[in-house]
Amino acid sequence: MSHDSEISRRDFLKSSAKTGAGLAAMSGLGLVGSAGRVLGANERVRVAVCGVRGRGVAHIKGFSALPNVEVAAICDVDENVARKRMADMEKMGLPKPKYYVDVRKLLEDKSIDAISIATPDHWHSLIAIWGCQAGKDVYCEKPCCHNWWEGKQLVTASNRYNRIVQHGTQSRSM
Repeated sequence: MSHDSEISRRDFLKSSAKTGAGLAAMSGLGLVGSAGRVLGANERVRVAVCGVRGRGVAHIKGFSALPNVEVAAICDVDENVARKRMADMEKMGLPKPKYYVDVRKLLEDKSIDAISIATPDHWHSLIAIWGCQAGKDVYCEKPCCHNWWEGKQLVTASNRYNRIVQHGTQSRSM
């Protein structure tokens, strides 16, 4: 492949910044779906947002604005917060998502292609690793880990299960 046909890191990052998240940019543009299959024009990437009290609201709005992306599920341990988010999504005219209290049950859902993690920080790396193991691509808010060992385990899981994992830093990956 010639250098001219490759996308530069700078161009990829610009694209990611414009469309939401790199994962959503690739998936939402119909380039990649779960298990690396090429998506057709009529297919949608089904995303689940984990943690919808604070930053997860922005994830719902951002992913919902992308073409070929559906927020198909939300997961939060606080049922009152989840009910509020589902009502907000209804007001936005979005399809009613599935609701999960337990992220492990969410990860069993074969209809979910990717997860977005906006839970409290101490859950980020574990949920991301579980997501990779479950065959989901992952967008993970900062911090993705609390120490070097956790980060290495996440990289290992991403490689072992051939999953796309993007670490978000809000202003750099919106």
